Parts: sequence; C-alpha cells; structure tokens
Amino acid sequence: MPSKKRWAAITSTSDFPVAMAPVKQAMTGVAPVRAVALPFRPLDNAEEAAFAKELRGAEGILLRPGYITASLLALLPELRVVAVHGAGVDQVDVAACTEHGVLVTNTPGANANAVAELTLGLILSLARRIPQAASRVGAERVWGEARHTGMELKDKTLGLIGVGQVGSRLTKMALAMGMKVLAHDPGLKSEDIRARGARPARFETLLGRADFISLHAPHTPKTHHLIDRRAISRMKKTAFLVNAARGPLVDEAALAGALKNGKIAGAALDVLEGEPPDPESAIFDAPNLILTPHMAGSTQECLEAIATWAGKDIARVLSGKKPKYPVNDPKKTA
Repeated sequence: MPSKKRWAAITSTSDFPVAMAPVKQAMTGVAPVRAVALPFRPLDNAEEAAFAKELRGAEGILLRPGYITASLLALLPELRVVAVHGAGVDQVDVAACTEHGVLVTNTPGANANAVAELTLGLILSLARRIPQAASRVGAERVWGEARHTGMELKDKTLGLIGVGQVGSRLTKMALAMGMKVLAHDPGLKSEDIRARGARPARFETLLGRADFISLHAPHTPKTHHLIDRRAISRMKKTAFLVNAARGPLVDEAALAGALKNGKIAGAALDVLEGEPPDPESAIFDAPNLILTPHMAGSTQECLEAIATWAGKDIARVLSGKKPKYPVNDPKKTA
C-alpha cells in the first residue's frame, strides 16, 4: 500500500489568524498545509481526543492558538516538529516533545519591532491619558482638556526589565523621545547593556527610580510573579507599569490591589496571567488600567515574518534538515 501523503497543520482562528500565503510558499514542494481551528485554551480529554483526530497524520504543526501537551503528543505519533508562532513557548510542553522525539522551534525577533511599537504606544497612552480622553469624547460628546492633562515623556526615566531584541528597539525609541533608559537584564553584561543605549541598574534600583517600567523578560520559574507586592512597594507612587511580554511576570492580584489603593499611578497590560483570562480576575475592576488583547505582534508585517520563519523551519525539518530556530536539542530528538 502507498504511504499516506505527509502534511502540516496550522492552528488558526478568526481571533488568532496566521498569514497563510507565506507558510504555503515555504512549504511548496515539501508538504501541503491546512488550517485546524484549535482553541486557545486547555482542552478536556474529550476535546483533546477530537482534535487529535483532526491532527492525525500531521508531521508538522505551526502553533498559534492551542496547547501541545504530553497527552496530545501521545495521540500524534507521526508529529516531528512544532513551530511556535512567536518567541515564547509557554503553550508547549517542551520536555514532553523532546521525550517524544518532536522538535520545537520558535521565531525569536520576528515580532520585536511590532512589540516595541505597541509598548511605546501604551507608554504614551498612560502618559497622555489618550484612551480616557477618547472614550469620554465618544460617549459624552463633550470637549475640554482639564481632566485629561497628562505628562511628557521627555526627561522621564524608562526602566526595562530585559533588554533583548524588543528592549533594544524600545531603548532607541525612548531615547529619541528624550527619555533616560535604565535596564536590568541578568543575561547581559553591563557593557552589553550600555552598548544597546541603556544604563545598567540593579533590579531594586530600577524599581525605585523609573517613571515607567516595561517588562521584556521570558516567563521562567525565576521570573514568575517578578512584579509582586514587594516589587510594587519599591516603585514610585507616580510610576506606571507596562507588560507586553508574558502575563505570569505580574502578580495580577497584587497589581489590582496596588492600583485600587493608589500605590502606583497606572498600568497597561497586553498579556494576562491566564490566557484566555479569567473573567472574574480582580484585574478587570482595577482603575487606571489599560488592557489590550495580546495584540503586540498583530501587524501585517509581523504576521508575515513569523509565518515565513516558522513555515521555513517546518519545511527544513520535514526535508531532513536542521531547523534554524530550535528550542530543544535536535540531537535528543534524533
């Protein structure tokens, strides 16, 4: 009997689209691709079994919404590679993939400019109270600037927690706005931070001096709830917090309490601790808060770049080549 034709799945929904054309182009001559509407939430056993049937036979998955768990992997014996749509791999049980001989790849830096731009937009929105002013004009059709008086970014201090590809781009943008930039990144030497345009600072020092604190760190056991009650207590009451990195970096309950009690001036979050978030989370009732729906990478340019990079890595693996952006050790999956 002839063998089944290989194929690759793209998890995509209306809320979490993938640029299909670049993926198809990258996979030309390697394998056809088709979309599977995997929801962006943990699945129960019955749902996982149903989606495993849809994914059965796929040798590659380009993962945007959805979670790759050990139990799902056990139902997909032909799977060889999972290409994550972005830099963070929180959605994937990487250890289980390695154990099952499945490569995991990501697209580090493909969304860096888009994320940096949105972060700057959130900082400007906090400083100038843009959402509140626009909302009031739209709802009440009133004019007048007094209650929307904000502040300029010039001469303010931006504190970056993590100064990788996104942080480096944001540093240049902030300096162009006349800001001072402090940065804390345990993975970089002080001279490397200076070379990126920022001034290195200890974590506690940065918390106490920054007017705006922006998070650009990965989610690891060490960075889980990096911003907690203790960290917030070290921030200035006039400071603002911005997170467009990973939701679990922030203790949402602690932040909600701090905003309600005026411990800090405000915050802007593009990511939340649980995604999809718990609608009962106290964060939704917190004042002086801007929430956006994990849209930092949602630009046409970014989506096309990520789709191209991820698609090419799937094509490399299915063609017997090494991926360009491996997350786990290819030798362990041989």
